Amino acid sequence: MAQFQLGEVPHGFMINESGGLIHYKYGIVLASPNPNQSPVWGDGYLSFACDWADVRLRVAYHDGGTWISVKNWDITAAGPRVAEKLPAHVQKISIGRVKKSGSDFVDNAPVDWLLEYL
Repeated sequence: MAQFQLGEVPHGFMINESGGLIHYKYGIVLASPNPNQSPVWGDGYLSFACDWADVRLRVAYHDGGTWISVKNWDITAAGPRVAEKLPAHVQKISIGRVKKSGSDFVDNAPVDWLLEYL
């Protein structure tokens, strides 16, 4: 049986255009059951969608010992939701908005996340 949770990415830039931290209060951390561990938890997926403006997010995965992946995701208002299968053993996910350039001022366009297990 599929299970899911959803929520909003907080307003405000967490990361500046050079990759530096502005403030962690603009980010969110999701606790995640270990995905891809049949039969307890099935495949896990993380998705994002936005509207009214394109948004860049920093998404990082932690496996309980180290950050195994840190990358930027570009979410477009005109495009479909953006999704990725979670790597095995992910226990937490860090998400925050990234300033695309010095002139990027759209830090409050709505962006939602979806965490689902199939």
